Amino acid sequence: MLRSLNRSVAVRAITLAFASGFFSACTLTTETNDPAQMVKTNGDQQTAPVNTALPLPFEVIVVNQFGEPLKNVTVNWTITAGGGSVSSTPTLTDETGKSSVTYTTGPTSGTATVNAQVHGLFPVIFTVTIS
Repeated sequence: MLRSLNRSVAVRAITLAFASGFFSACTLTTETNDPAQMVKTNGDQQTAPVNTALPLPFEVIVVNQFGEPLKNVTVNWTITAGGGSVSSTPTLTDETGKSSVTYTTGPTSGTATVNAQVHGLFPVIFTVTIS
């Protein structure tokens, strides 16, 4: 009996609050143009001689919170170790959410790393062995 009385009081209190204008209107934002994730899709873990373009480009896909690809998102590519060069930075994602660059290895053998970065997301790191 006490439980049903409490529910009745709670329903009346909420009804009264709405009727008196105590609660303001709520809105739900479902912005789908914000990048939620970036994933490597091609080009990681390659090996190439010094001063050589890799056979496969580095490629990422950028998606929203629903897993839908996002077009025209800026991806910044940064060489963080090993030297060399990338074909372009920044790049934009295409209609499939993909963006890519070609990497040319540096002048010294060892490990090279290249980051792909979208504002607000953790970077994606590509690793290359320069022989």
